Amino acid sequence: MADTLAALRSLMSSHSPPLHALIIPSEDYHQSEYVSARDKRRAFVSEFTGSAGLALITMDEALLWTDGRYFLQATQQLSDQWKLMRMGEDPPVDIWMTNNLPKDAAIGVDTWCVSVDTAQKWECAFAKKQQKLVQTTRNLVDEVWKNRLPAQANPVIVHPLQFAGQSVADKLKELRRKLVLGKARAIIITALDEVAWLYNVRGSDVSYCPVVHAFAIVTIDSAFFYVDKQKLSPEANSYMEENGIIVRDYGDVSSDVVLLASNQLTSCSSTKGSKGNPKIDVRNATYIGNSASHAVEFVNDLIWVDPGACCFALYSKLSADKVLLQQSPLALAKALKNPVEIEGLKKAHFRDGAAVVQYHVWLDKQMQEIYGASGYFMEAESTKQKKQLGTKRLTEVSVSDKLEEFRASKEHFRGLSFRTTSSVGSNAAIIHYKPEAETCAELDPNCIYLFDSGAQYLDGTTDITRTIHFGKPSPHEKSCYTAVLKGHISLGNARFPNGTNGQALDILARIPLWKDGLDYRHGTGHGIGSYLNVHEGPHNISFRPSARDVPLQVSMAVTDEPGYYEDGNFGIRIENVLIVKEGNTKFNFGNKGYLSFEHITWAPYQRKLIDVSLLVPEEIEWLNEYHAKCREILTPYLNKSEMEWLKKATEPIAA
Repeated sequence: MADTLAALRSLMSSHSPPLHALIIPSEDYHQSEYVSARDKRRAFVSEFTGSAGLALITMDEALLWTDGRYFLQATQQLSDQWKLMRMGEDPPVDIWMTNNLPKDAAIGVDTWCVSVDTAQKWECAFAKKQQKLVQTTRNLVDEVWKNRLPAQANPVIVHPLQFAGQSVADKLKELRRKLVLGKARAIIITALDEVAWLYNVRGSDVSYCPVVHAFAIVTIDSAFFYVDKQKLSPEANSYMEENGIIVRDYGDVSSDVVLLASNQLTSCSSTKGSKGNPKIDVRNATYIGNSASHAVEFVNDLIWVDPGACCFALYSKLSADKVLLQQSPLALAKALKNPVEIEGLKKAHFRDGAAVVQYHVWLDKQMQEIYGASGYFMEAESTKQKKQLGTKRLTEVSVSDKLEEFRASKEHFRGLSFRTTSSVGSNAAIIHYKPEAETCAELDPNCIYLFDSGAQYLDGTTDITRTIHFGKPSPHEKSCYTAVLKGHISLGNARFPNGTNGQALDILARIPLWKDGLDYRHGTGHGIGSYLNVHEGPHNISFRPSARDVPLQVSMAVTDEPGYYEDGNFGIRIENVLIVKEGNTKFNFGNKGYLSFEHITWAPYQRKLIDVSLLVPEEIEWLNEYHAKCREILTPYLNKSEMEWLKKATEPIAA
């Protein structure tokens, strides 16, 4: 680590101009939350492996900013050469740089790895002291990362219409309609899941995320796909041609954006009016589709760029006065699931819930046989103090591997949707803990076990968290679990008017915890993809300001996952996926229309962790109804012994 920092500082000194500081973001060229192994530059430099964070290296300091989900993890992973900066508590990175770096300081960054929004925010802060943001001549981390993995030519897979539910032609038609309304002649699409969704393709370039490293540019009459051409099979090439999509090399996006800026990006196929590219008469601004044409006056000749997703490097090639800086119209379109996607999500969760129940059954039996645990249903201390040397061990990794086995046996399984958080005792207090085979803990029947996991299926993406105990939970653990459960139920049962955002709803999940002076540092809910990224915007349920940006709408999928984490002791989280639907309310004040949620995740909540005395009758009634649905939905997927276990796990609670 010291050698890495020294090598980077040497490159900073020799850079033209010499750099006073180097910013190393977590993101790749597409501003992805999750990146491929070869793009984990911030993790390589700092050894902090959390998904969110930013490193800053000066000539005499190394600092790492991350959010509350990762405070404990960062403390454990950072060496003493690094200083942890806690987001929300310590000054933001731009303020810190303004206050601590000299006037006229040159601050380097690879602008392919930073968004337009972020770069402009930094530049505004730097202007106060005439500091400047400098595009490095190359990525300096890549210069010192000697064993960086090479790029892989993973194949582009066409996502069948039976799972996508909407054709590329229809998606392009709707996108172009929005371009016309936005007075734009083109859009640059950089988010990997948006490119995959628009063109109905999937890949394996990022672990757990079925996406392809690619860019897209869509104009009024052409569609371009920038990708390593080695990834395209003859069938995929034919698919692109059939849909009027012009395939270009991944690196050509840079020069093509320059051509786009000067209105010179054209294609011989752009006037053919193929099924993927309905013609637009730009001179008259008339959209020619399958329905009646309608004229829209072009006031400007704009290029649409999403400031949160597009890298500053591409934006810098455009004329600022010719750019529409606005969230991509694909973000919301992708979040509003079509009927085929909703049905697929539900079916995927049926199979996934069955796998989770099978895991419960298997783990319950193993804990009793190996550790003398009282098990999932009974409350007692383990009868075995120590196992005999050489007997079978259950570790956080070995049991999560077994969970993956159960999922892999299900129809349409394509892998996990993220690396499983399988955590026992104090490890469960680390919000995004990821166990390693060499260092992970052995399961302990007298400690809480938390697993947060999910899978990718061709028809949907899943994400579920359950917290269980195989021994005798303490009254404090029960109280905390019940508070989390109450918040989970409260949010899931919410009815709210159209136009309500996720920040307004976040409090519902926290009130039961706040009553006891408890809380958690992560958001309460995130969108989820349709065989795409497990974290999907633009909506979310959170205390953070970003949750105000987009109201919840019918057909969105969102998680409901409050928690509580006690450093050094235990962690609790409960998570289901919900679908936003029309609300059934007695009245309709203001004619706004009301919304509610439908749970689509099916797995029992552990009865012995619930302090029933803390529940109100309505909560008990909801639990009993949910558990009855679990039995009804999951029984066809289970064998006789598994069904018997589920029946016992979902027995009604007496009010």
